[in-house]
Amino acid sequence: MESQSQPGEERRLISGLELRRRIVEEIYKNLGSAEIAKIEFEGPEIAIYVKNPKWMLEGEEKVKELAKLLRKRIVVRSDPKARATREATIKYILENAPQDVTIDPSDIQFDEVLGEVRVLTDKPGKLIGKGKTFRNQVLAATGWRLEVQRKPPLVSKTLASLNTLYLMASGERRHALREIGERIYRDMISGPRYVRITGLGSFGEVGRSCILIDTSESKILLDVGFAQSGFGPDAYPMFDAPELRLDELDAVVISHAHMDHVGLAPMLYKYGYRGPIYMTPATRDIATLMLQDFINLYIREGKEPPYTQKDLITMLNHTITVNYDVVTDLSPDAKLTFSDAGHILGSALVHIHIGQGLYNILYTGDLKYYSVRDNKALRLQPPANTEFHRIETLIMESTYGATETPTREEAEQQLMDLINRTYKRGGKVLLPVMAVGRSQDMMVLLNKAMQEKKIPEMPIYIDGLIYEVTAIYTAYPELLSKEIRDQILNEGANPFIGPQMVFVNDQSKRDEAIYSQGPAIIISTSGMMTGGPILEYFKALAGDQKNSLVFVSYQAAGTLGRRIVEGEREVQLEDENRLKTYKVNLEVARIEGFSGHANRSELLAFLRRLAPKPRTIILNHGEPAGLSALASTIKGRWDKLGFDASPEVVVPENLETIRVYPRSSKLHNALLYS
Repeated sequence: MESQSQPGEERRLISGLELRRRIVEEIYKNLGSAEIAKIEFEGPEIAIYVKNPKWMLEGEEKVKELAKLLRKRIVVRSDPKARATREATIKYILENAPQDVTIDPSDIQFDEVLGEVRVLTDKPGKLIGKGKTFRNQVLAATGWRLEVQRKPPLVSKTLASLNTLYLMASGERRHALREIGERIYRDMISGPRYVRITGLGSFGEVGRSCILIDTSESKILLDVGFAQSGFGPDAYPMFDAPELRLDELDAVVISHAHMDHVGLAPMLYKYGYRGPIYMTPATRDIATLMLQDFINLYIREGKEPPYTQKDLITMLNHTITVNYDVVTDLSPDAKLTFSDAGHILGSALVHIHIGQGLYNILYTGDLKYYSVRDNKALRLQPPANTEFHRIETLIMESTYGATETPTREEAEQQLMDLINRTYKRGGKVLLPVMAVGRSQDMMVLLNKAMQEKKIPEMPIYIDGLIYEVTAIYTAYPELLSKEIRDQILNEGANPFIGPQMVFVNDQSKRDEAIYSQGPAIIISTSGMMTGGPILEYFKALAGDQKNSLVFVSYQAAGTLGRRIVEGEREVQLEDENRLKTYKVNLEVARIEGFSGHANRSELLAFLRRLAPKPRTIILNHGEPAGLSALASTIKGRWDKLGFDASPEVVVPENLETIRVYPRSSKLHNALLYS
């Protein structure tokens, strides 16, 4: 049996006011020479504003030592009164930058809240200078902290609009961060006395991911998505569950930007939630695009969206971005660490540390795992991380828990064979994809395949949000696999774009893709054929046997894609406000090896490599057969997976609550195997 001792028995609980007072005392004690103007608790960070920007350079090591002592995220910013004007700062940067670095004034952006000036350039290393020389010069001369980013080869309207939003809403953001700071550094009532996990979505199903963690001291929501099979009440998480009260919610954490994980997050703010929502920077950027498009889809169809642009903006003003491997406070008794999940750009494994070493939960969101050493195929993302300090409970996705998919190499060959076969018939290949992840995967793969003559040259039409998402991908090359990263950073190449690619931005281009003579490849959203331009292509091309329709990602139950994969050859779709029947005469293929989800073998390999081993495994995000099969395999092969003892494997349904601490392992194992 686990120890039943409570944190309150080991140390006296410190009130939020006393904790803040102690922190302020330590800051003045250790940084007394900093000419401190004020100290603010801004979200999970302690922001120290100083009157002398030059001290920020001299005191960097002292700040690092203090952060380690307090175990808090500390940032030092110049006092706004000590900062030069934007105009003067832009002039200084342009006049003093190295001569061989080109900077467009429009690529210089300011963040008033963070006290940062961000510069986009093709040569970030040269601009920063050896030993961060130029960054230090700018800070000393202007009071603004210079952040240099590589200028992406594709221009993203989403990133530009985000910068504009944050510029205009700096006052609201600052107010939100300070309110969040008060919540994080509030009084603890009793400390964490138990840890409970409740599924509000994704338990026993794929989609509408939403999980509540309750520590008795705080409540944390993991993901807020909807089911891809529809937009009715059954597609929403169980917001009416008695365990969920927005006024008691401390934090929301988003694992990645797919809509079944983030699609309803703004709805929380519509109904009054004003707490923080945490995600990686790339997830924030992609989610902004996807959520805005979701609102626009409803408006285009003359329907009322479940939330508005105002709710989305409120969410963004309460969004706190956290990079991989950075520890961040969520509440008085919980800390968050993100690490790479390998699924899509910015996707994260979510590690929640509760209490002072009391309990640790790892939530995978969606994950992809493979062996880097054995990999011979082109990969867009590195594999999921498998090394952690502590894990007591693992919440693991099981989308392909019962499915062995082809290897990536086999999947690539299957796709090349299908394209070549369709080309010989003079037909068109229709590729339904999600805008995020699989579309970029296909673009890189097909571009390379044409260069290597594995498939003939033919137009590749790209439709939907794919261009904009790809532009965001190019802004984060450091998050991509080594091969792709090296092409962008070291070779100056853009592996996403090829000479045969045509981006569809109006109806005339769409008509060209459909009606032009000769073979072509059409990559379009949505991946499960639940909406988007893919339906227009399908209606026009489905009846011709020369064409092909190939699915390269998961098809959820109830979607049009799933129905076609399972053999439906006559489908009814709305056409000019009436239902019309379409015959499915084209060749239909399903190639599973491209999925961003780990298949059965990869899930088991992830468990085998995972260190340390959890005592409890909760399986979610899978259909019942897959969940059951994976659970049986783990129970039967625990020793071959590297466990010292059989872990408790739980397959709950939505609204079930699992108390994971305190927990008698002997009692639960006896019940489990009785």
